[in-house]
Amino acid sequence: MLRLAAAALAAFFMAGCKEPPHKFDHERRSTNIEDVRTKPKTVYLVNGLGVYGKPGMMGAIQTELEKRGWRVTILNHTDAKRLTHMPRVLIGHSMGANASLKAAQKFIQNHPDLIVSIDAGRAPLWHQAPKTKARTIDIHCPVHPIGGQYILDAAKHHMICGTAHIAMPHDKRVLEIIIKEVEALK
Repeated sequence: MLRLAAAALAAFFMAGCKEPPHKFDHERRSTNIEDVRTKPKTVYLVNGLGVYGKPGMMGAIQTELEKRGWRVTILNHTDAKRLTHMPRVLIGHSMGANASLKAAQKFIQNHPDLIVSIDAGRAPLWHQAPKTKARTIDIHCPVHPIGGQYILDAAKHHMICGTAHIAMPHDKRVLEIIIKEVEALK
């Protein structure tokens, strides 16, 4: 039995100790921040609390970005907490925005180029832009009781009201801001 375990361990090390494949296949592995041409056009969209189906509330954003050649992966807020790599663009809605900001705090070298927070939940700890070179855009409506969190240190703040919290990812004004910011990355 001991010889079998030793043989298995030796085979593992001789095979190159490869890491198991990651669950998300649209990852940006490059840490070369200056060379934009090496970065794939990848976006993670992170749904908020209680939205576990795909596309959830992020379908309109997914459609618009895919039309423009971006590869989109939709996650729920619990998936965002387990990310091991960042995409080029990270967009979160409600609790998904909080989870996105929290996840991006961990990636100093391999951070996204752009983070968009759509009406982040009123979480006391995760309402600040990460301390990286990532550009953070805040879209919020302060009158929403569960959303509307102001994101500290964001590069731009957009107040968009007149749409229910849950429908903000489908608001044309929100879509226009996202498309403008994402297209500026080319």
